[in-house]
Amino acid sequence: MNLLSAVLTLPMAMAACAATHYLASRAVKAVMWSVSPLSTGEPQAFTYERNVYFTADAGAMQIVGAVLAAGVVVWLGGVTGWTWLSALGVLAWAGAFAFDLRRWERVAVSANNLWFQRGLGQKVHQVAFENIRDVHVEERDARGFTLRHGTRNRVCRLQVRMKDKRVVALPKTDAHSGLADVESVANQLRQRLRNLEDRESVKRAEASGHQAAQAVAQAPAAGDDDIRRALRRLRAGALAPDVPKAVKLPNES
Repeated sequence: MNLLSAVLTLPMAMAACAATHYLASRAVKAVMWSVSPLSTGEPQAFTYERNVYFTADAGAMQIVGAVLAAGVVVWLGGVTGWTWLSALGVLAWAGAFAFDLRRWERVAVSANNLWFQRGLGQKVHQVAFENIRDVHVEERDARGFTLRHGTRNRVCRLQVRMKDKRVVALPKTDAHSGLADVESVANQLRQRLRNLEDRESVKRAEASGHQAAQAVAQAPAAGDDDIRRALRRLRAGALAPDVPKAVKLPNES
């Protein structure tokens, strides 16, 4: 193999490793969403995850770098004819794939909880809606390099503020391809929070009405005492009415 062929096959080997990893990763993650969802006890309504090849995030770029490095090793094995080096490149690709799953970041929302996980096999965090104060979507420019957008990247994420004033920053993803999914999760959260607020308002109104009813029920008792006292005074007046004193008439005889 001459030098020109060797140089031309290098980007092809790297692209082949990246494409194979991209397709295999999407297939495996789709299966994992089905067999190992984040929510337990209730179905997931909306989800989003970090897109490795499109997100300008340090963790995502590390995974892409590992895949491309595996492609270089495979290319070296092909150029030199060393089978063991090609096998090492395949093992490096498998390691990069496992590294991707280990760093897989995803978010889901169900009927009563928000769920997120930073890596397959890692702890699944559960946040009850009752503990959430508000939620918003953060979108901003990002430094870094991606194969799709180069250096012109934007990332977005869901930020949740708790009632104890803590802010939970959820995983980031590419804003160009993932913003719609993040907004869907945020809208579901906002709707559920509004439902909780309406429910609390109804409870407060019922409690106020109950207190008012008790106050009205107790008020006539005091009124009856006043009425009874007034009746006794009237009865006493009827038995011994206050008549004017007799007036002595002059004797005209």
